[in-house]
Amino acid sequence: MALQIGSWVQTIGMGWLVLQDLNGNATSLGLVALLRGASMVLVSPVGGYLGERFERRRQLMLYQWAAAGIAALLAVLIMTDTIELWMVYLVAIGAGAMEALAAPIRMLLVYDSVGDEDLTNAVALNALGGNAMRVIGPAIGGTLVGVVGTQGTFQLQAACLVVAGVLTALLRPSLPKGGGGAGMFASIAGGLRYVVRDRRMLVIVFMGLVPSVVVYPYVTFLPVFARDVLHSDGQGYGFLAAAVGIGSLAGGLFIAATANRTRMGPSMMWSCLLYCLSVAAFTMMRNLWLAVGTLAVAGVFHSVYAALNSSLMQLKAEDEYRGQVMSLQTMMWGLTPFTALLMGRMIDHWAAPSVVFGWMMVASALTAATLVGSKEVRRV
Repeated sequence: MALQIGSWVQTIGMGWLVLQDLNGNATSLGLVALLRGASMVLVSPVGGYLGERFERRRQLMLYQWAAAGIAALLAVLIMTDTIELWMVYLVAIGAGAMEALAAPIRMLLVYDSVGDEDLTNAVALNALGGNAMRVIGPAIGGTLVGVVGTQGTFQLQAACLVVAGVLTALLRPSLPKGGGGAGMFASIAGGLRYVVRDRRMLVIVFMGLVPSVVVYPYVTFLPVFARDVLHSDGQGYGFLAAAVGIGSLAGGLFIAATANRTRMGPSMMWSCLLYCLSVAAFTMMRNLWLAVGTLAVAGVFHSVYAALNSSLMQLKAEDEYRGQVMSLQTMMWGLTPFTALLMGRMIDHWAAPSVVFGWMMVASALTAATLVGSKEVRRV
């Protein structure tokens, strides 16, 4: 939870720092996210490889404390009024690398702790904690921006990351089973071949990819919706960012209560489709509270989809490839900013609501086509 609250406070601070304090635009926001994502795409296979070969708890502690140092550095730059946009770009690269190394290990630690039978419940409960912080974090971030300044969000993020590292130290050591003597590049290539060869896993991974590439980029531009569409301020931006978390709490409770159902594939597909349509409805709102309510509904469907997709990736992956499949999931998160940059360029030329609405229609069409055309997803 400490990690999640720090992450969401940082999200609020970064968006307002780039857009307001440094006089950036939608393209600037997209470029920050792009550099962070590119770092994640390049480094996450290394994270999966290291997570399968070396003790995981100590690795995670190291990565969390390194990320705390990056956040503290950014806070100092803001406080001394030496911050420039190019520095933010460099910080985004470093932060993305640390997240790419840490994320596969966090997911593997969840699996190590509970095993197959209770994995979906564990994923749902973990998501509940994260979504609770998603509600609290943006509200705190918006308040800090207004009262202390953007440096306060990064100071709090650094403190949360230090706490997360200390709490990680309390876990028992997690020794991986090991993946044989294959080198890093051979291991990464083997994982990719496995996903392509296993049609069921390929469909599951594809359904993780569609929202990452087409839907999630809209979150980067919530500051644009808050300022230019809904005519609000940093606090309004915090409300929008928290709204998805509010709905996600309800979705997480639903998943925790129904996690042992035989087939999760159809539920994953339908919840993804309804998530896309809910975000499309959000683009039509011109009142802040109606927008908040619509995003809360979207959060319900997002939470259900995300928990089921993450669970299926781990449950259906063969043991020797689980680490690489988890690194693929992190890579997909890293791909979001690449398309966010394109979305940002389009928003700079056309209205944000019409651009995001069009992207949601594309995502809805891809999801519906996969649901209708894939027998594999209906059987898992």
